[in-house]
Amino acid sequence: MPAPWRPLLSELRPKLRSSRVVRWLAIARDLFPLTPLGVALGVGAYFALRAFAYAELDLVWLVTGYAAIGLCLLSVLCVLPAALYVWLRLRARRSLTHDTLRLETGRILPSGFSLPSLRFMPFVQVRWEFVTPEVETLEPRAQGGELHEHVALRDRGRHTEIVRRVLVQDPFGLARVALRGSDAREVVVLPQLGGLSQLPSLSAPAGGSDLPHPMGLEDGDRLELSRYTPGDPARFIHWKAFARTRKLLVRRPERAIAIARRCAAFYVAGPNDDASAAVARLAIERKLLGQEWVFGTDLAVSGTSRIDEALTQLLASVNARDKQGGGLPGFLAQADKRGPASVIVFGPAEPGAWLAAVTRVSGRRQLRVVIGVDGVLDTRPRPRWHSLFRSEEQQLGARAAALDEVMLTLGRARVPITLLDRSTGRVLGELGRRALFRRETPSRQPLQGSAA
Repeated sequence: MPAPWRPLLSELRPKLRSSRVVRWLAIARDLFPLTPLGVALGVGAYFALRAFAYAELDLVWLVTGYAAIGLCLLSVLCVLPAALYVWLRLRARRSLTHDTLRLETGRILPSGFSLPSLRFMPFVQVRWEFVTPEVETLEPRAQGGELHEHVALRDRGRHTEIVRRVLVQDPFGLARVALRGSDAREVVVLPQLGGLSQLPSLSAPAGGSDLPHPMGLEDGDRLELSRYTPGDPARFIHWKAFARTRKLLVRRPERAIAIARRCAAFYVAGPNDDASAAVARLAIERKLLGQEWVFGTDLAVSGTSRIDEALTQLLASVNARDKQGGGLPGFLAQADKRGPASVIVFGPAEPGAWLAAVTRVSGRRQLRVVIGVDGVLDTRPRPRWHSLFRSEEQQLGARAAALDEVMLTLGRARVPITLLDRSTGRVLGELGRRALFRRETPSRQPLQGSAA
């Protein structure tokens, strides 16, 4: 199809799906007991009886045709009562009061939903799928004549309803009835902590300018020495230090440093950010941000100091993945009104506009970036013959090239970085990153940039 038609079709598809005619057609398709295979078998058997069995008095076609039609009828007669029984169970479940369902991304947990396995009914199978929210893994486990649902959702968030599509069918695929059931139940999906149990110290000095913060303390000397670089004025050279060490050192004005007794944490949502969200969750739940802290996202620039509200903002941040840290300056402006604070930015392992936002802010104040990863994936192209011997399964982890770019960009801006592996809970320093990349991508060079 020509390329200009594709954007038009992408705009029409949501409208077609939401139209009333399409919804009624979908309901009719779900309630019609015969599948396309069953219709094809029944129609084919009917015409075989008319064309061969009756016209030519062929007994073989007569037996085959009646057997095929009888199999279709038997499948329908077995599926319809079973579907009615399942529908009554789903209807009775609507009147029940359910507690809040708490899940974790990537972790299979029981949801409390169950249906009869229908093993006492011949030629009947039952299974179901999620319509909303989006599910990653769904496992019905048999126990005592019931199928108990164990589920893992794909992304963090908060949902107010679960909609399931239950399929009652025969093992041959000839008859099937699809029923929709909804649970008015709140679902809270938190990022999985994995191997994370403790974070390094997240406290840090709060940077100032040439003058101390009016609410801070005047700590530190007012003189700083650094190595001479081409272009530095000669009048700032420390000649006494040169005579003693034979190294050219220049005087530079020291940036005022105020000891931060508060912590301002900002979460930047982006693609492949579940591990970073888990790190932020651990810091919030276990009060690792200190006694006085504020947490904000692109959707909540004002921030909050309550644990429950911070977790709610973290879950809602999935809707701000396109903002890429645009609210960081406004968040820091709100935080600075209460005094100096150390700044922590939880960022994704994928490059984007958030890197520019962080580097712009780092030019005016000190901050630290914390990134969580689920290992590192080698995304280099491989020969086609590799697919003949290795299955192409979806793997979790940060892309090596993307993580390289993030580390290099932040390293050039001299932004301290803390990189944590969620699977092991370890802080990946320089040696840890080298070992990780050597294991995942043998021919890659170690990452550039600084790490705390």
